[in-house]
Amino acid sequence: MTRISPHIVDVYTTSSVVQDLSAGGLAITAVESTATFSSRRKSVLIYNDGPNNCHINFDATATTQNFIIPPKWSMSVVFPVTVLHFISDGTSTVYILGER
Repeated sequence: MTRISPHIVDVYTTSSVVQDLSAGGLAITAVESTATFSSRRKSVLIYNDGPNNCHINFDATATTQNFIIPPKWSMSVVFPVTVLHFISDGTSTVYILGER
């Protein structure tokens, strides 16, 4: 995982091959939330801008046992995905970009 600024969203969204699912950020809580792309994406960049850990699973239900994105960190995933499932240890805000 690498640390990035939330402003990275502005840079990536200038490309026509990127879909931004996080206009204004996606609020994540202790109840599972999902984010769905309009079509399958070959890679995804997720940034956790919140104060708590965010757990993520791909195309399946998220639990606190899944991948962790710590506060102010990002995760880049390179494999096909359509639906992202999130749950947080408290509340978090995530920014999501998917590349076709």
